[in-house]
Amino acid sequence: MNAQPQASRVIVAATAEAQPRLRAVLPECDLCFVDTEGQLRHALARGRCDLLIVGAHFQESSAVAAIEQVLLRDETIPVVCIRARPFATPLGQPAVDALRIATRALGASNFIDLLEYPDDETGNARVRRMLERLLPPPDQGPR
Repeated sequence: MNAQPQASRVIVAATAEAQPRLRAVLPECDLCFVDTEGQLRHALARGRCDLLIVGAHFQESSAVAAIEQVLLRDETIPVVCIRARPFATPLGQPAVDALRIATRALGASNFIDLLEYPDDETGNARVRRMLERLLPPPDQGPR
């Protein structure tokens, strides 16, 4: 009997408005959405995590703290920070650049500004390729 490859488990700590986009980007993955740092800790303790996606607006913009907390616990988990909606600040691009630098300095694998990619098949495919590079190959199973 051939065993089906296990879907990659991706924990997503992001606002609800990012969920439909991420479902479209990673339709083959087992997505676990969390809303709070407590839920994030529980999801990480409960099972494997092949990729962690943290939204810039997670729990009132505590993305940097969440990334730091996760990477201190297990630096082997690939972490990506995303921005799925504009910042409510007049700083605009400098705020995005600062978050990009901070998340990379903490050890995140990537920062993806979803607003730079169209929310359509082409844009989602580009984002998917960036994220799939961080996932284990389907035939290898979890990391």
